[in-house]
Amino acid sequence: MAKREDLQKELENLGLSSKQAELYLLLVAHTELRIQEIVELSHTPRSTVYENLRCLYQLGIAEEIVDDNFKRVRAYPIGMMRHVLDEQITTLQQRVAGLEALEKSIGLIAGNDPRSTTIRYYKGRAGARQIYWNTLKTKDTVYVYTEWGRQQYVGLKYYERFVTETRHRQLQERVLINLTPQILETIRQYNLPGTPITRTRVEDIRVIDATVVHIKGDTLMYNDVYAQVYLKNVEINGFEIEGQDFVNTQRSIFETLWNTAQPVTDFLAA
Repeated sequence: MAKREDLQKELENLGLSSKQAELYLLLVAHTELRIQEIVELSHTPRSTVYENLRCLYQLGIAEEIVDDNFKRVRAYPIGMMRHVLDEQITTLQQRVAGLEALEKSIGLIAGNDPRSTTIRYYKGRAGARQIYWNTLKTKDTVYVYTEWGRQQYVGLKYYERFVTETRHRQLQERVLINLTPQILETIRQYNLPGTPITRTRVEDIRVIDATVVHIKGDTLMYNDVYAQVYLKNVEINGFEIEGQDFVNTQRSIFETLWNTAQPVTDFLAA
């Protein structure tokens, strides 16, 4: 049988902190524990316990269970982390794939060259809100790849104001999505005229298979700006690349995909 110290080290090698690994093994040993029990058994302050448990929840290896008005924390098999690791691998692959184009764009930065490239970084919910609000400056169509459900990250009240301003300016979008049953149901429920969070007409939404383009977070293109927002409960960050040549290339790729994508209305009619 593996020693506890060896197991903790292996968990740390997977990316868990020492305290997260300790609490996870404690949960495994007891299956379920109340917060106070975790505090007492681990000799750890309650605030530190909460902070580290949140990380375990995000990794999918623990969950808070409400039982008879008491909250308990239950451990899940460590293999559940595979989903998170797969997502991280996909994200890294996407970044590597875009590295060459990004490198060329950065190389264009020079003095007063009208085609020079500028990169801006944004963090947190406020940063994400700013990126979305910046799209209101568009002089034409906004091109979007979206994972859907952004309002839960930027806040419903903000998103309603954003949609109201979009309608006021009569802005248009073209949106590509990877369709899931959840997204389809959301479109059926909320993408109706007059709904406060309806930004895009269903006629302007098309579906592309995830095996062709795996969409995570939001990618938005307008004017000479290419923006990406990575949406997570704990960390929200994004960036804008402003550069004519780079954005023209990305927009042409989008147009090619758009012409091969299937209208979401085909699925709504099913």
